[in-house]
Formats: sequence, structure tokens, C-alpha cells
Amino acid sequence: MYKELAPRKFYFIDLLTEFVKTDFRLRYKGSILGFIWIIIKPFALYSILYIVWSSVFKTVEGGKLFLFLGIILNTFFNDGINMGLLALTNKANIILKINFPREIVLVSSTLVALINFIINLGVVAIFALLNPTDISLTGLLLFVCSIVTLYLLIVGSSYFLSIFNIIFRDIRHIVELVLQVLFWVTPILYHIEQLPLQFQKIVLLNPLTHVFLAARAGILDSSHITYTYWQGLLWVFVLAMLLNITGYYYFSARVRKIAEYF
Repeated sequence: MYKELAPRKFYFIDLLTEFVKTDFRLRYKGSILGFIWIIIKPFALYSILYIVWSSVFKTVEGGKLFLFLGIILNTFFNDGINMGLLALTNKANIILKINFPREIVLVSSTLVALINFIINLGVVAIFALLNPTDISLTGLLLFVCSIVTLYLLIVGSSYFLSIFNIIFRDIRHIVELVLQVLFWVTPILYHIEQLPLQFQKIVLLNPLTHVFLAARAGILDSSHITYTYWQGLLWVFVLAMLLNITGYYYFSARVRKIAEYF
């Protein structure tokens, strides 16, 4: 039988907070550098890519901030998807013993990725100070809307992936492959205008493309924000909301039966 949590006002929020704290601490428990790895991981990738692309291929345009912002956005998405994917399996011992809304496990896992991203924004702020940019209120709003949309994409996808990971244990390998493909078909290392027109049309079918373009425009080119950025972000937001609605109902229906797979 499930153990019922003691009734307490706002206990869902308290439980979510505790899960986030626990996930955040456990991820770096036993690590010598601890939380510093949050910054080291994307910065190391940035350093390698910047050296290769700027020195060898000479294709990095838009400066260091352009590249680093793209990398931390991609790191946020990848971490969020991977954490959401493993949310149920990582907390199976709690899920099978205690009765509480299972969505809390999924949301807490993805929130850790969001916290990591916010920490990395501090590094972006340092880059911005070294390479001054003229950020407007409209640009800041566009950037925030982009991050909210990206987080909703992560949560909506995780509703499905967390269940798939229990039923089909090799799904994580498929997800890893898809994330690698998305890295190259998302304008992280390049401007979309650098691609031939036929490839631009393909890349624009990728929802992440519109999120990344809008986020970068909000920070790096806020004086030239056009309706196109908002339009592209809007359809991705609608897609993210549909993912969350359908994903929530799918998750709620299937999560009750996951005990048989453990």
C-alpha cells in the first residue's frame, strides 16, 4: 500500500522544493569541483568550438557572446530532456512507496536544468560586460519569452519520454541520437543566413531554431527585433502548450501502471 503524505497546506510546493534541492545536491555530490561543473561543462565546449571554428574554419560571426549563448541554450535543452527522461526511474523507490502527484518528480528534475541555465546566465552577463550590448526592454521580454517557451518544450516532451523510458529502456539511446542531430540542425555555430536557401527551409522546421533566434535577438540585436521573431516563437509556444496538455493526460493515465515495469 502507498503511504499517504501528511496533509499540510501547500505540501505540494514543499515537496517540489525538497525534490529540487535534493536533485541539485545529488548531481554534484562527491565531486571535487561541485557546482562549478555547471559552468565548466558549457564553457569547455564553447572554448573548443570557438578555437576550431574561429581559427580553422573562420566561420564564427557575431562574436563570443553569440556562440556562448547558443551553447548554454543547447545545454539547457539537453540537460532538461535528459533529466526529464530519467525522472521516474531515478525516483522509483519513492514513487512506489509514497502517494503524491507524480508530475512533481518530473517538474523538479527539469527545474534543476533551469537553475543550471540561470547560473550560466551569470557568465553571459560577464561576456556582455566585456562586449557591451544594447539590450532594450523589448529585447529582454523576447528573451524571457524564449526561455519560458524552451522550458515548456522540455516539460511537454518529458511527460512522454519519462513514460517511454520505463516501457522501452533503450529510448535513451534514441534520444541521445536525436539531440546530436538537433545540435547540428539548430543555428548554434552559425547564422541561418549562411546556409543555402533550401537548407534554411529545413532548419526553420526545427522548433529550437525559432527559440534560439528569438533568444539571441533579444540579447544581441534588440534594436532590430522584427515581427518575424515573435511569429516564429508564437508557433513554438503553441506547440509546447499542445505537448504539455496531451503529455499531461498521457502521463497521468500511464504513470499509475508503471509499477509493473520495475
